[in-house]
Amino acid sequence: MKVISVILSLSAIFLTCLSFTTQKSDPPKKKYKDTIYEFKLKTSTRTGTKPVASSKPSAVAEEDRNITINSMITRYVVKKSSQKMYVYFGDTFKVFRISLGTSPFGHKTRKGDNKTPEGTYKITFKNPNSRGYKSLKISYPNQHDRLNAQKMGVNPGGDICIHGLWWKTQDPQTHWKDNWTQGCIAVNNQQIDEIYKYAAVDTEITILP
Repeated sequence: MKVISVILSLSAIFLTCLSFTTQKSDPPKKKYKDTIYEFKLKTSTRTGTKPVASSKPSAVAEEDRNITINSMITRYVVKKSSQKMYVYFGDTFKVFRISLGTSPFGHKTRKGDNKTPEGTYKITFKNPNSRGYKSLKISYPNQHDRLNAQKMGVNPGGDICIHGLWWKTQDPQTHWKDNWTQGCIAVNNQQIDEIYKYAAVDTEITILP
């Protein structure tokens, strides 16, 4: 009888130990990267350290950006309404204030109307000795312009260029405040020097109203 009691006691002890052995302990908590990052932020806050707000750059007019053309020009876009010419090169562009024809509104249709044409054209010729200091000739009139002029019974005109200043009395910084050309697109002499250096024949120019 005593032997049976001892056996039962030993069995109970064995089963108890076995149950403790087979119980799963809680896995250690993982420290994720985002948790560590948040912890660092909290620590810096406790020490009184505050992130310094980066100062916003002051607004600069697009035509006043400190940028120089340093590779071949790939296209030109003229916006007559704002008197600006966008010259694209590399992966960026430079903006120039421009003067237009003395009658700037509307598309050029005839000789002597003093209008700057509108549409897509190309640079056809580089003239280093033109009246406007230096010039880049624009392919106006194109076939559509000629046909339109023929229907109207007029001469479409021509000799439309991007060029520099005509007179020594013109202020290179403020000439654009007046539209003084006969239909051309004018910049100052320093600017045409920069443009002329990297200009190429057959480059596209789009002139918008």
